[in-house]
Amino acid sequence: MKRSEFYLKTRALFLAVLMVSSMLVFTNCGGGSGGTGKAEPENTTPAISSACNLSLFQFKAASNPGLPTNPTAVITTIRGFNMVLITVPESTDLTKLVPTFSASNKATVTIAGKAAVSGTTSVNFTGDVSLIVKAEDGTHSKQYTVLVRKGDAEMDAQVYSIMSKYNIPGISVATTKKEKLAYAAGYGYANMESSPKQRVTPDMLFRLASVSKFQCALCIMSLYEDGLLSPDDYVFAPAGANGEGSKEGILQSMYPGAHAAGVDQIKVRHLLTHTSGWNYSTTANSSGTVDPIFTGDSRFYGKTLKQRVEYMVNTPTSYTPGANYSYYNLGYCVLGQIVEKITGGTYEAYLKEVEAKAGVTDVWIAKNSKSQRRDNEVCYYAQQSTDAYQNDMAVVAACGAVINSAINLMQLVCAIDYGTVVPDILQKETLDMVYTDYTSADPPKTKGGYGFGWRIGHNTLTNWASYHGGNINGTATIIVRGKNGVHGVLLCNSRSYIDDFDTALYLALNNIMSRTNDIY
Repeated sequence: MKRSEFYLKTRALFLAVLMVSSMLVFTNCGGGSGGTGKAEPENTTPAISSACNLSLFQFKAASNPGLPTNPTAVITTIRGFNMVLITVPESTDLTKLVPTFSASNKATVTIAGKAAVSGTTSVNFTGDVSLIVKAEDGTHSKQYTVLVRKGDAEMDAQVYSIMSKYNIPGISVATTKKEKLAYAAGYGYANMESSPKQRVTPDMLFRLASVSKFQCALCIMSLYEDGLLSPDDYVFAPAGANGEGSKEGILQSMYPGAHAAGVDQIKVRHLLTHTSGWNYSTTANSSGTVDPIFTGDSRFYGKTLKQRVEYMVNTPTSYTPGANYSYYNLGYCVLGQIVEKITGGTYEAYLKEVEAKAGVTDVWIAKNSKSQRRDNEVCYYAQQSTDAYQNDMAVVAACGAVINSAINLMQLVCAIDYGTVVPDILQKETLDMVYTDYTSADPPKTKGGYGFGWRIGHNTLTNWASYHGGNINGTATIIVRGKNGVHGVLLCNSRSYIDDFDTALYLALNNIMSRTNDIY
């Protein structure tokens, strides 16, 4: 046989075998079909879902007779805790509300321990209410806590947005109009670790951070009205240091001897207006200038206030006192020392004495730890691995450690606002000194100038006559005295480090104040 013929016959045989083998495989692919040659259909049963999310929660007027609107909740997670935040009108009966909700496909919803049907099941929402979404697979679930409050939904939406976006557990807000309390509300949690969790109320105490400063200035100007000091008194100078016959500085005996250049020229007013001559910095620059409060400079860790001031009086000022503005926390701590020197008591004692004239008695200096907080004080929650209790409150007392409530602060502002409904506790001429812009000539003036403990005016928020913000780890605050007779305050028990946080806080309070003006 020729080689080509052998090749052709072999190839044909191979193809024949391959065809038979393919047929055998095909007739048996049914897998247990009894050799019928019929293929069983593929398994098309859908996978069982493990999704367990709540996507909508609201109270529809159609399901709740007497409800004029359809309030819709903000569903959020704050510090790992799932919360449903919703506001209903003041007239609402919280004991029998019918919620409408949406959850993951084929998931079941339990509210207050009972199976719930959207738009049908009535629930008592007078306290914190547990809502559990259980997935179709029966093994996955997610718990939410529904916090229903009575109030103005438009105002509260501003707060819910801040809480949700910036991870803030608790906020307190209060506003006044024509020197009468208009709106006061607490949101979220004062203590997330307690059982049950403690809700915020508008009379709870919050650390104020730098909102403490206007209260320190109030103490100084009260001493001024009593004839015990003048804003033009020197602070550290020996007698005669500023010319023949010039008076000894109020604290000269506390910080005796020669001082660095410029220090003996510092007056009380320079500390009040952040024009002391010391430049703000958290670490010492080439001249040694530093603000040794809230600092990252390890030289000041564990140091007393007196030790920190001793460092500064031996550090030359960067400019002539009164010539320029540079925000300086230590200056207000020194003002607290001046209060103690003149009164012979603690700063806290005199602060309470002054604010009692406005009817405010529940005001204190904060303590250093969570365990030391007052019974009606919130807990503080730091972000980005910071420590909410790292600052020595005895050191920062006058510049940033006052604790007060939103309602108290509005009562206090109404007593220093030139109004006639609530008697002012300072004379008009004194208030004129407090609310004068002493720094507007110092460019750039981006957010208003500075008076005595207040920022004066705001380039964008033009209805603000004066205001002050405050921020330390675990605390964020803003207070406003309005030009139109509307004042406001917003206090947070956490501080975000997202870049737009402060702007968002200011705008939220401004919107709440505008709403107050519209409806009260």
